[in-house]
Amino acid sequence: MTHGNWKTTFKRALASARLLPAARSFHYHVRRMADPAFREQEARRQEELLRFDAEHGAAFRRAAPPATQLQQRVLVVSSGSLGLLVEIALVKAIQAAGYRPVILTDYDRWVDRYYRAAGVEELSYWEEWQRPVSPAEAAAMMHGLGSFEPFIHADYCGARVGKYAASTGLRHLRVGRLDLSSPPVREALLPFLHRAMSSARAAQEIVATVKPDLVLSVDPGYTPRGELFDVCLTAGIDTITWNAAHKNNSLMLKRYRQSNRDVHPASLSSDTWRELQTRPWTDVERARLRQELVGSYHSGEWYSEVGTQFHTASQDAAEVRRALALDEGKKTAVIFPHIFWDGTFFYGTDLFESYEEWFIETMKVACANRQVNWVVKIHPANLVKNARDGVGAEPSELVALRSLGAVVPSHVRIIQPDSRMSTLSLYSVMDYCVTVRGTVGIEAASFGIPVFTAGTGRYDRRGFTIDSDTRTQYLDRLRRIHEIPPMSADQRDLAERFAYGIFLARPFSLRTVTMEFQRDAKVSLQSTVHVPQGQDLAAAPDLRLLTDWVRSGMEDFLVPEA
Repeated sequence: MTHGNWKTTFKRALASARLLPAARSFHYHVRRMADPAFREQEARRQEELLRFDAEHGAAFRRAAPPATQLQQRVLVVSSGSLGLLVEIALVKAIQAAGYRPVILTDYDRWVDRYYRAAGVEELSYWEEWQRPVSPAEAAAMMHGLGSFEPFIHADYCGARVGKYAASTGLRHLRVGRLDLSSPPVREALLPFLHRAMSSARAAQEIVATVKPDLVLSVDPGYTPRGELFDVCLTAGIDTITWNAAHKNNSLMLKRYRQSNRDVHPASLSSDTWRELQTRPWTDVERARLRQELVGSYHSGEWYSEVGTQFHTASQDAAEVRRALALDEGKKTAVIFPHIFWDGTFFYGTDLFESYEEWFIETMKVACANRQVNWVVKIHPANLVKNARDGVGAEPSELVALRSLGAVVPSHVRIIQPDSRMSTLSLYSVMDYCVTVRGTVGIEAASFGIPVFTAGTGRYDRRGFTIDSDTRTQYLDRLRRIHEIPPMSADQRDLAERFAYGIFLARPFSLRTVTMEFQRDAKVSLQSTVHVPQGQDLAAAPDLRLLTDWVRSGMEDFLVPEA
C-alpha cells in the first residue's frame, strides 16, 4: 500500500472500471521488453516456479484436507516474495489443522502463481480494501495531537494509528526522533498518519468481510499490518506471527491475543517461563546453551538475517583489551544502541521517547563517568539495512554522538559497525551491559554480566536484569554503575534458563523448506524445498509439530524434546 497519492487514486479508478488487471499486464510486458535486466530476472523466476511446480506442486496440493474438513478460515497476511516458500509451508501446516487459507498481499504476480501452484486459490490485494479517510480528517486528528505522548497513543477505528504512523514514519524518513513542536516534522508525519487511519478503516472492512478465525502474519509493527493486527485482536481473533530466529532454518512462532499484544516475539510467555523455572537445571542444559551460543557465533550464523557476525572473528580477553586500549584498572561497561529508526515502538514501553533520546542521555552519563571504561558497539545491521535501502548513510548513532561534542572522551571507545571484533569476544571483558531490550541483554546475563534495561516487553522483570521504573532512576544507576555488584548465582541461574528457553526451547526448526541467509551485501534469503518425490507433505515431522501447536492454542511454540 502507498500513501493516498495519485498512483493510488489512479489504481482505484482502474479497478472500478475493471481495467486494473489489463493495465498491469500491459505495464509488465512493456517493462519486460524495455528492461534487459528485468527480463532476465523474470525469466529466472519463471524457471524457478516451473521447477517448483514440477517437483513439489503435487505434494503441496495434496496436503490440503478435503474442503468439507476446512471449517475455519485463516487470514494470511503475506510477507510477499521474500520468504514465500517458508510462508507457504506454514500455511500448509495450518491448513492441516482445519483452516481454509485466504491470502492478503500487495500485488505480486509471483506470490499469486506460487500459491496457486500450491493449491491455494483465495488471494486478495491490499489495494482492493483501500478505504481512505479524507485528508481533512487526518489533518484534524494531527491538529489535536500537540506533542509526542498523545500522538503515540492516538487510536482510530480500534487501531493504535499514532504508534504505527510514528514507527513507519521513522523507518521511511530514517530519522531518530519526531519533534512534534516542529511544523516541518508535523507536515512530514501527516501522510503516515493519514495512511494509518485509512489502513485501520480497511482492517475493519477486511475483518467484517473475510471473518477470519485465525491470522498468520509477519512483522505487524508497521502500517498496514499493524492496524490489522490491532483490529483482529480487538475482535478476539488470535494472530500467529513468524520471525527469523537466531540462526538459519529456524523461526520464532508466537500466538498473540489482546492480553499479550505488546510483548516481543522472542519472549517467553508466563506459562513457558514458569515451566522452565520448575525444570531441573544441570550442567547438561548449561553446556547445551553454551554450545548453542558459541557455536552460532563461530559459524557466523548468529542472527544471520542481518549478517551481524558474517565478517567477525573471535578474540581472547587480552586481544580485546589491547585493541580497545582499555584501562585494566577499571571495570568495563558496553552500550548496545538500537538502530534508531528500525522497529521503533513495536514492543513494550520505553523510558525515553525514542531510541535516539535514550542513547544521547545514556552517552551524557557515560562521558561524565570516568570510573569505568565505556564501549559503544554500533549495530552491525546498519550496513545490511543501508544496502537493502540503497543508501550510504552514516549510522545515526555516530551522528548523535557528534551532537554531544567534537571529541569523544578518552575513557569512551567506539566499535564501528564493520568491526571484525565479534560481540562474543566482548563478553570476556564486559562487566556491565546497557541496552533498551536488545537480544544482547539475554546473552550477557547468561554469561553472568549485569544488564541495565530501559524498556519492557521482552525479558525485563524476570529476576536477572536491573530494570528501572523512571528515567531518573535509570540514569542515576548508570552514574554509579561501578558500584553495582556482580550477578548472584541465583540470578545467573534464572538468566541461563531464560536464554535456554529463547535459543533452544522456542525456535521452530525448518526441514520441509529451509531458509539460509547468503553472505552478500543485502544478506539475500535463499529458500529450498526438501520434499522427496512422492512423499506426503502432511507426514513431514516439522509441519506436523506446527499443526499440533496451532490446535493447542498455546502462546509459545516449544520444541518437545527441549
